[in-house]
Amino acid sequence: MSAMLSEAGFSAQELIRQLELKRAEAEALQEVVRLLAPRVRDTALLVSVASILRSRFGVERLAYIHTFTPNHQPRLAYFHNFPSISQQAIREATQYTTTSVPEAGSFLEHMGVEIVMPLGRFVGPTSRVRVVEPRAWWLLGRFAETEEEKANDILYLEIIGVLVTVYLENAFFQEQQRQAEMLKLQQQAYEQEIALASRIQRRILSSANPAIHPRLEIATFHMPHQGVGGDLFDFVRMDERRTLFYVGDVSGKGISAALVMSNLQGQIRTLANLGAPLPTLLSQLHSRLLQLYGDDDAGFVTLFIGVLSEGPEGGYELHYFNAGHPPPFLLRHSGKVEALPATFPMLGITIPGQPDFEAQEPVQLRLYPGEALFAYTDGLIEQSNPQGQPLGVEAIEKHLRSVRPASAGEFLKAIQAFWEAHKDSAPLEDDISMVLCRLR
Repeated sequence: MSAMLSEAGFSAQELIRQLELKRAEAEALQEVVRLLAPRVRDTALLVSVASILRSRFGVERLAYIHTFTPNHQPRLAYFHNFPSISQQAIREATQYTTTSVPEAGSFLEHMGVEIVMPLGRFVGPTSRVRVVEPRAWWLLGRFAETEEEKANDILYLEIIGVLVTVYLENAFFQEQQRQAEMLKLQQQAYEQEIALASRIQRRILSSANPAIHPRLEIATFHMPHQGVGGDLFDFVRMDERRTLFYVGDVSGKGISAALVMSNLQGQIRTLANLGAPLPTLLSQLHSRLLQLYGDDDAGFVTLFIGVLSEGPEGGYELHYFNAGHPPPFLLRHSGKVEALPATFPMLGITIPGQPDFEAQEPVQLRLYPGEALFAYTDGLIEQSNPQGQPLGVEAIEKHLRSVRPASAGEFLKAIQAFWEAHKDSAPLEDDISMVLCRLR
């Protein structure tokens, strides 16, 4: 046997060494495959694979770069025993599509990288052919004593690298899919919560009974920007002669604004049912908002609030405050349109020189049957058209002069149609509420 080996150019020791090498390589592959069976995080997997490569192939320096990230930017997932891996070196490595020695003078060479090995789908049957769209790269250093061993090891290192890359890439996409599913479920849960909150808010606003008084004809319109919002309006019969009504707007949008809105709605009803005078009611609301928002001026509320009292000869007296709210309009018999501008700053914020609400007297006006009061929130006048131009107060005032429908409902529909024609295809920008109260 020894003579036959000698004639073939092999010594017994060399044959044993080659067999041991093949066995070590096979065992290395088996160890890597065993690692890939359970679900292992990328860092733990790479640490274990690096340990196998050190023990089986003598790889002393190893780094692993991949691009299966959400933005496909190269990421250094692991490195061992290199002084450092610079961003320039990472960018250089991702340019390689064949297993190669780094170019002379490159950052990779300067850092001690001996082999750059792209990992992906090979075009041909050998390790020296081009890799189609490599998604990862081994950076290797100090891993073989001879060129012959290095050439032999490269094939196995590429096989191991491809196995690791396929596993990690699949794990990444599975994680992305899992996160997408979780996000979808969270979005569905959020939408269900918003839908429930929207139904609750509609019930709150619909409790503003348009038939609260036989001599008041009331029509309302409400459209939230995000399912729920911070607009509020209501009508409260205080006694046989007096009816309180208001239209307000909580700053912000969505659930936070809706929470403040529902809190205020309940407090106003309670104070109105107790017969609180308007100055007291406004002062209580302001104090409550300061408690809700704290000292950081996190929000505010604009509010038009008034009390309609039946007067002599079938008329009405209106006592009102306007706390920073867009001006409602009083529609007179004569066709005149009167704006009711703000009389106080908005509620819920502290302003130097702010008046004491308790010490103030409401504005008083006389109204007659057939006249109407139109109030709204700023979502109406601030809504832009497709060209980015807001509707504005002046346009609403001009439109009110041109229409005189017979009923409150028809009147409000005419205003709504005017707003929708202006909005056209532009997106809704804010919550919008409109209230029209016509005296009989």
